[in-house]
Amino acid sequence: MDVFPKYIIEDGALIISKVTFHKDMVIEKDLVRGGGMYNYDGETFTLYDESSDFGRASLEDVQKAVDNHKVFTHQYDDEHDISTSYKFIYEAEDGELIKLN
Repeated sequence: MDVFPKYIIEDGALIISKVTFHKDMVIEKDLVRGGGMYNYDGETFTLYDESSDFGRASLEDVQKAVDNHKVFTHQYDDEHDISTSYKFIYEAEDGELIKLN
C-alpha cells in the first residue's frame, strides 16, 4: 500500500510520519486529538487538512506541541524532538498560514 505524509497529535505530542492511515501512527487511540497531512520543503513542515480517522488537529494543540518541544518523527521515539531543527506552519481551514516557530 502507498504511504503518505501524515501527522497526528497524541498525548500532547505532534507525531510526523509517512503511513497509509493515520491510525498506523497511534499508540493510545484515546489520547489522539486529531491529525492531518503535511508538506515538507527541506526546511519547513506545513501542516494542513484533516485525518479521516481522527478529524482535524486544532491550532492550539499543534502550537502547544511545538512550544513544548514535543515534535517527533516516530510514535515510539519521545526523546528526539525536532521542533527546534525545522520551521512549522499550520494552514487554517480558511487557508491562512500561521507560523508556529
